[in-house]
Amino acid sequence: MIMRFGVVGARLAGSHLGFLLARSGHEVLLFDGLAEGEKPCGGGVTPKAIDTVDWFAAHDLPHTVIGTLRFITRDGRTSEMNLHRPIHIFSRGVLDQALRNDAIAAGCRFIAQRAVRFQERAGRWAIATADAVHTVDFLVGADGARSTVRSIVASSFEAGDLSLALGYYLPGSHHSNSVVTAFQEPEFKGYLWSFPRVDHSSVGILRWLPDATARDLRRRVDEFVVRHYPAEAGMGRLYAACIPCLSARRLSRQHVCGPTWALVGDAAGFADAITGEGIYYALRSAALLARAIQAGRPCLYERYWREEFGPELVRAAELREGFYSRRLRGRSLAEHAVHLAGSSSKAARLAGEVISGEKSYDRLLWQILLWCPQLLWQALRSRSR
Repeated sequence: MIMRFGVVGARLAGSHLGFLLARSGHEVLLFDGLAEGEKPCGGGVTPKAIDTVDWFAAHDLPHTVIGTLRFITRDGRTSEMNLHRPIHIFSRGVLDQALRNDAIAAGCRFIAQRAVRFQERAGRWAIATADAVHTVDFLVGADGARSTVRSIVASSFEAGDLSLALGYYLPGSHHSNSVVTAFQEPEFKGYLWSFPRVDHSSVGILRWLPDATARDLRRRVDEFVVRHYPAEAGMGRLYAACIPCLSARRLSRQHVCGPTWALVGDAAGFADAITGEGIYYALRSAALLARAIQAGRPCLYERYWREEFGPELVRAAELREGFYSRRLRGRSLAEHAVHLAGSSSKAARLAGEVISGEKSYDRLLWQILLWCPQLLWQALRSRSR
């Protein structure tokens, strides 16, 4: 049955969903008054996303290819690991625009206005913009962590469900084939990053919102830039955004669809609670919702996401607290992981596979148990040199 969809948000998840639905013959209205421009995030696309999302194979967008990850701890120690398969870094403005163009070419109608009011009437939705009211059969929230649609159909995220990201777009591309991650002190639930893009670098920091202040995060990024890129100090363009980082309990109990509505991407809370990765989950959630709609049973979407990537998101949420906060001999587990990766080739390989999306958290835990004696031996040998 051909339906009329109102998709609020025309970036990754919304545009990809619109493309898939329009290609199948549905009528799609894409609403977004702020779709143009850069999105505050690193822009990393993992091998898991490249392999799973067919769209990437058909598009050759400018991007940087990352073969090395460099980690820095608060005491200045560093370790580097080479990735078995590279991570691809895109400008989010370029990536979003390409997806949106494809959606429009497939038949979506793009309405470059903010949707301001929503009302359900007799199983249909009225979506109001500044100068019109549009009626649709099905409403989709793809409007980010501060989703207006979510506040209507479910409940808005609380502070504990979010992280605050803040940083700069710096001129120039530094360390063009490596990503830098700097961990902060124990109890700091987050990290600082530097991602090289084609024509600029994204340098930012992420922290769990209840513990975060914009002033403190900006100070930390400023100090990092002065230390590592002094020539660009004071020249960056500031950005800030909220990123979902739901607890395991919240993920397990939430519902992201109903008979006439659904949430995708950040609006659904789909992001890795440790790394903050959201691009893969935005695109996959769009594909899973489209699949459920094509089956004629949109509510199957709830089952699809829980089966495909729900367990991974829940496991990341369960591990987050210990990874960033639990101390062992005065250091966080994150710091110990960096040190171990720098002294053990096996540990470096494991970490790289998890970060690039090639290994799940559950498989990581089992592998650590199996390799534990070898990992300890390599670490001890490294310290004795």
